[in-house]
Amino acid sequence: MPKCPKCGRKFNSLQALRSHFNAVHPNERFVAPRSTSSRNLMLALVIVIIVVGSVVGGLIYVSSKGPISATTETGLLRSPISFALYQNLTGVSFSTLSAVGNGASDVTPPTTISSSPLVNGTKPEILYIGAEFCPYCAAERWSLVVALSKFGNFSNLEYMQSAVDDGNIATLSFLNSNYSSKYVSFVSVENQDRNHATLQVPNGQEEALWQEFNPNSYPFVDIGGQYVLKTSQFTFTDLSNLNWTQIGSQLNNPSSPTAKAIDGAANSLISIICNLTKQNPSSVCSQTYLSTITVAYTMPSSASSPPMIAITASWAGETAPMMKVAKPAF
Repeated sequence: MPKCPKCGRKFNSLQALRSHFNAVHPNERFVAPRSTSSRNLMLALVIVIIVVGSVVGGLIYVSSKGPISATTETGLLRSPISFALYQNLTGVSFSTLSAVGNGASDVTPPTTISSSPLVNGTKPEILYIGAEFCPYCAAERWSLVVALSKFGNFSNLEYMQSAVDDGNIATLSFLNSNYSSKYVSFVSVENQDRNHATLQVPNGQEEALWQEFNPNSYPFVDIGGQYVLKTSQFTFTDLSNLNWTQIGSQLNNPSSPTAKAIDGAANSLISIICNLTKQNPSSVCSQTYLSTITVAYTMPSSASSPPMIAITASWAGETAPMMKVAKPAF
């Protein structure tokens, strides 16, 4: 309802206000007042434009930054991994593993050893000793989880990265995890955190095995007392600048370089575990592709031995010599 700006009287129409203004205020210049609804509409339009502009600007900024890297996600560390990532780790199909085979060219299988069987009760034991700062441990954990998930179930795996000055490699931590299996026992010791502070201490037997086969070096993996890992099976730089989602999403893609590294290393572990469990479960160990997997190499026994490592294809029961150079321990 228009109102006279001079006397404040209200009128039913703008024409009535004009007639009043000319009669009562003849010496004043009449200016039609803006309606309240018009002002409100204009204010609403301004607010909408500001909000939309802010949203669009934010989207442009985020898209210009590209994928989030592992180095920007440190807030996730020590929190449980997502269900989606867990599915990626446990859902690598046998068709993918078969296509990957021995994996990337830099995949080096475990070393055979002569030692007493490592068992936990009636089950063969896999002992892992590592550190969260260690980039070689960061790489190997991915393969361990993929392989062991074929024989049992993990829970409480957590996001982790190697130390900032050791590549910041996206990985998992076994610190608070649990593993259950009818076929094999998995014992993990995360000895230090990513800042080199002590976390878990191996017991006497674990310490003795560690010092015998890989003194104070990470990672150390004893597989049933028959095989050991003294470093990661593939180069940790294969995972540089990848976050957890990027790594996990590639695990079931056999053409991915990431899958060729992680799954190739997992295949050697699966083959070895099948040997230790007497080919159980059959749903895993009867996979025909496993007969083609290189499961271990034997280190030269003396300094005078030539720099050649004999590859043992234990599924076939034969030894096929190949040139293979072991990566240094961390």
